[in-house]
Amino acid sequence: MKSMTGFAQGRFNFKDFSLFVSFKSYNNRYLETNFRGSGISAASEKLIKEMFKDKLQRGKIEVVFDLFQRGSRQWDIKLNTGLLEEIMDKIAPLQKKFGPGLNLSLDSLFKLPMVFHLDHDPELLSPQDQLKIKRAIAKIFASFLESRRQEGQCILKDLLAGIDKIEKYSKSIHVREKDFEKEVFRNYRRKIERFVKDMPLDEKRIVQEAAISADKTSIAEEINRLRTHTQRLKRLLQDKHIATQGREADFLTQEMQRETHTIAAKTSCLDIHRQILLIRREIEKIRQQVQNIE
Repeated sequence: MKSMTGFAQGRFNFKDFSLFVSFKSYNNRYLETNFRGSGISAASEKLIKEMFKDKLQRGKIEVVFDLFQRGSRQWDIKLNTGLLEEIMDKIAPLQKKFGPGLNLSLDSLFKLPMVFHLDHDPELLSPQDQLKIKRAIAKIFASFLESRRQEGQCILKDLLAGIDKIEKYSKSIHVREKDFEKEVFRNYRRKIERFVKDMPLDEKRIVQEAAISADKTSIAEEINRLRTHTQRLKRLLQDKHIATQGREADFLTQEMQRETHTIAAKTSCLDIHRQILLIRREIEKIRQQVQNIE
């Protein structure tokens, strides 16, 4: 099991360049990737996305990729001299009119993206340097996956503990279920006898109506479905071959909650209601936790 949240980062210094890489992920219904950093290019995005293949299924992934090159002839410098001269021509008359109070330095002009742009081209790196970058990214990505796996194992431990409690409470309800049906049968018969009083009674009809009433309030089927869903959830969470456990686990917890609502609606037994409240509490905890798993 893997969590959808994780983090890993690393800084690497090589002869002609330095590199900073970080991966951070949050909960998300689908896989979403955001890139930022000075070294992001079509090639670097493609390289990182290929690493994601079959490794990540869900989550919002933030990738920072900062590459600073120290080698010569690797910088892409763009200076729009024509635009700069035109701007200066427009400013000169204003400076004569307003005097020293109007001061616009070249530093301010160079901050305009249309005038000056400084960047580097990662594609100019040698094949050896590109291999170093690939290995560095792979190392941080492996640490990132491990952080998600470790957090997933902690979540799994909590989930299994919650499932064990649900199974224990379900067994208590199952034991109480037969007594509850007998109690319903007796109560229904007493009501009939109280209302008809001195009128002649058809014993068979009373038994038949009491049995029908007890059957309508029977919670045996709901308890069996709840136990089936619980066992299925447990197997799902422990299955290492399923990549996206979170979605199915969320669906199963919804089904489990639905069964507890039906049981609570069909029974008036206070002891069973107390057990149902405990089960609902554990299911809600599990629902919150499965939102974090992939």
